[in-house]
This record gives sequence, C-alpha cells and structure tokens, in this order.
Amino acid sequence: MVNSKNKGNRWERDAANILNEKFPDTWKRIALSGALGTILKEPLLEADLLGKYNHMDRKIAGEAKVGYGGLSMTIQKEWFDKIAQTAAKLYAIPVVLLKFSGARTGVRHVVAVDFEVWDELMKEWEGLYNELNSLYKKMDELKNGNNKQ
Repeated sequence: MVNSKNKGNRWERDAANILNEKFPDTWKRIALSGALGTILKEPLLEADLLGKYNHMDRKIAGEAKVGYGGLSMTIQKEWFDKIAQTAAKLYAIPVVLLKFSGARTGVRHVVAVDFEVWDELMKEWEGLYNELNSLYKKMDELKNGNNKQ
C-alpha cells in the first residue's frame, strides 16, 4: 500500500510530466513545497507546481491533489483558498490539479479553477481574440489598398 504523502509526491511529478507533453519545459514541480514554503514564508516554495507558458504574461501556480477513494473524490475549498493566496503573492493564476487515482479510462486528470479565475482567463482570451481580429482587418485593408491613415 502506498502512503498518501508518496502518492501525492508521485502525482506532483506525473502532473508536471503530463502538462509538459504538449508544452515542453513549461511546468516544474517544486520539491519540498508546502510546509517548507510556509515555514520560510517563501511564496515560490508554497505551490506544488509552477507553470510558465510563453504566450501568457503570468505564471500558473498549481496545487496537486489525488483522489484517495478511487473513482471519486471530495474537493475541498481550502485547496482553492490556499493556492489563491499563494498565486496572489506570485502574481500567478491559481489552479488545482486533480487526479482520480482509481480511474483507468475516461477522465483521469482535471485542472480546476474558480469562477473568478475562469472569468479572468476568458477576458484575457477575448482581448487576444479582438486584437487578432483587428490585425487581420488591418492586413486586409493594406492588402486591398484601403489603408486609412
């Protein structure tokens, strides 16, 4: 039987590896995170994982949790509160990375955010969408000789 600390550590490593599959070298597991970061009052050591995508201004701070009951798990508010506090110190986006430990097929891994974070991400993506559309419009104007300066 695997103890919960080892299971959690393994999930932190696996989560970083899974997240790095499509975006290599984006996510890093923070060894000895949590208690050590709290004791030292060092926000960089408080998150389980940190991610930095080239296309985003902000880092992503992750709290990794494994469902110990198999195919279901109880999600705790304190996980979101803790990572939100850490992320605020780092000017990062807070996420909770969940794993259903007993699942062999279907959904096994989940990235969860609260509604405020979701809205923030949607606003950022909307801004990028609008900026891209504006650039396309300018390109069309230049291409068609309709540049109004």
